[in-house]
Amino acid sequence: MTTDPPKDATSEPGAREPRPAAPASSMILRFLPGERFLHWALAAPFVLLYATAGLMLVFYGEPHPRHFRDAFALAHRVFGVALIVLPPLALLRGGADWRVHLENMREGWRWTLNDVRWLLLFPRNAVDPRVHLPEQGKFNAAEKLNFMMVSTFYPLYILTGILVWMPGIAFVPYLAHYAMAALGVPLVLGHIFMAAINPETKVGLSGMITGWVDRSWAKHHYTRWYREHFEQHEPVIDIATRLRQPARVRCTDCREVQVFESWQHLVERSFQVEPMFCGACDAEIRIVDREGDRPVADAIMEHLRRSGANEPFERRSSGAA
Repeated sequence: MTTDPPKDATSEPGAREPRPAAPASSMILRFLPGERFLHWALAAPFVLLYATAGLMLVFYGEPHPRHFRDAFALAHRVFGVALIVLPPLALLRGGADWRVHLENMREGWRWTLNDVRWLLLFPRNAVDPRVHLPEQGKFNAAEKLNFMMVSTFYPLYILTGILVWMPGIAFVPYLAHYAMAALGVPLVLGHIFMAAINPETKVGLSGMITGWVDRSWAKHHYTRWYREHFEQHEPVIDIATRLRQPARVRCTDCREVQVFESWQHLVERSFQVEPMFCGACDAEIRIVDREGDRPVADAIMEHLRRSGANEPFERRSSGAA
């Protein structure tokens, strides 16, 4: 059962039946059903296998009879079988999307200088959002690392796991199995953190549940992919309409985003140099840039034209929006 797309949402070119965008559309299609089925067919067994393996280690020294450890070992084998069976079934279920799967594989293994720069700058960006990351394609560099790990380790996990189950001594496959699991821990935990915890990126989890994501969020985080597939369908919203929408400004002290009545009201306040205060930390939001070479109202207007009303305005050291 799949979720019906939002009304007037734009479908990515390459989908079987693209739907035209309405002028006010705010949602775009990021993942087709076949992509989502394959993702969960891999992700769910992987997470459950890691969980049961961890519990087996916790109860490794359990005295006989080892009820808990044996139960977790049985569950680990069941989830291992699921890892073998479910991905091929997902590929058969989404067989009509095979071109998309091939393109995703090429994209996951294709690295550019921007991907390397993104990977190096991301830790700084996580601490200070003012650090700008290079534009990314359909997957960012961290997602590509996770994709490379899964696509490389998947057949090896299965091979070493089956050899461990076989009668006799399986010491080498056992070591290889656990070594790969240990190498994958940071990537698995990082993927879960970015998908379900990090406030800047967890918005995209809806893409793997319903297939649809917010247009502005996708444009900000996957700029190159958005430009290549959706820019020609981008809704045209005149500046007067954006000025009437609620304004969002990021506090430079605590990094919380504050919402004001409208962008027009924010521009008027910036002309009057009326102080504003952050509702989270009570610090003054210094939106008037005395160091800049242009009025802050001009910076706000440029921000609206370039980023839209959904992206919070924040003061830059250079005075630009």
